[in-house]
Amino acid sequence: MLGFWQLVALVVGNLVGSGVLMLPAILAPYGSISFLGWVIASLGAVLLSLVFCHLCSKHSRTGGPHVYVEEAFGKSAGFYIAWVYWILAWIGYAALVSAAMGCLTSICGPISKPMMMIIEVSIIAIFTLINLLQIAFAGRVELILTVVKVLPLIVLPIIAIFTVKSEFLFAAPPIDIPYSSALASAVMLMIFAFMGFETATVPSEEVENPKKTIPRATIVGTLIAAVIYLLGTISMLGHMPCTGLAQSKAPYADLAACIFGGDWQTFIALAGILCALGALNGWMLIGGRIAYGAAQDGIFPKIFLKTDKHGAPRTAIVISSLCTIPFMMLSLSESLVEQFNFVVSISTSLILIVYLSCTLAYLKFLKEYKHSKPRHWALGVAATAFCLWVLSSISLEMTSYSLIVFVIGLPLRLYTIKNEARKTPRVCV
Repeated sequence: MLGFWQLVALVVGNLVGSGVLMLPAILAPYGSISFLGWVIASLGAVLLSLVFCHLCSKHSRTGGPHVYVEEAFGKSAGFYIAWVYWILAWIGYAALVSAAMGCLTSICGPISKPMMMIIEVSIIAIFTLINLLQIAFAGRVELILTVVKVLPLIVLPIIAIFTVKSEFLFAAPPIDIPYSSALASAVMLMIFAFMGFETATVPSEEVENPKKTIPRATIVGTLIAAVIYLLGTISMLGHMPCTGLAQSKAPYADLAACIFGGDWQTFIALAGILCALGALNGWMLIGGRIAYGAAQDGIFPKIFLKTDKHGAPRTAIVISSLCTIPFMMLSLSESLVEQFNFVVSISTSLILIVYLSCTLAYLKFLKEYKHSKPRHWALGVAATAFCLWVLSSISLEMTSYSLIVFVIGLPLRLYTIKNEARKTPRVCV
């Protein structure tokens, strides 16, 4: 069973991963707009966290978001949310491995494409094996990795704040678009950094006292991540010009080089690798249980229900890991920033659809809850409005990719419907 601190580590570990490593480079063109963006994104993440806390306290089943949507809008809606959320998990594997490889190349120099692929597949295999053990063991690994990786990500920016350069920090953004549009686009990218605050709700049946532990861990973990991101943004923009930061493959490593020089860059790059691997372990712990929970509800095939002697959903974990290999091929791209930017955009558009579905489910449930108060309705409306506002900034291209993801899931949905029809006994009149 997972306790409070292990669950906090899971939330922080899943949030402080590839986003903290690569987003500074992606957000560099927005310059000082990033400050306000992080404040708005953090407030939005807290609003959504509170919605999930309320939902989890009323509906404690393994699976997370799809559980709430299914109970509110039916099995088909629940299936598509589970499908999208599951895909997001193993796309995230690829993004995290890519971020780790970016830090590794800053230490070792260029790596050949065949060797890079071998290393990436090996990383996936190792963490798959870890997650095939008892969930408590995977939770302990996550706690250790989170503590080790978070400390330098807090200490380095705090040191850097004392030497920021105002000409860099308050420089005009190099992008030439209206401020409101730039702000919405920046927040859209930042939502990727907060993607995962809800992961504490996924293994609900494997958490000690879930109705109290999950809400507390979700809020605490989200706030810790928000502080880390804000500190990192201030320190990065205060030491590197936007144009230089935009070209960085390992921004934290470059920040350490600006401040200390010498071998500190290597040390921070190693911390960055741990950062990505810690998030990878956390998302793998969640990824298999998303599919397992959906299979328990009859909206995914039964094959995902197979568990090992420790109770780990082995088939779901292994299939999730295998599915990520095609996305890891993207890491062979010469431009890690461009590849990561694409993963961020498609992942953010999909997760916002998941979050919006959950806030709408929350609003529907409020009609049924006995003790609903005006503040609950205000929370639901504010969280829904936030999701709609950020979704409005998503490009037509990303919208098209999102629709493709939904369409790809149609054959699997038809398969599960066919199986349900077989189980339903015919009534002779």
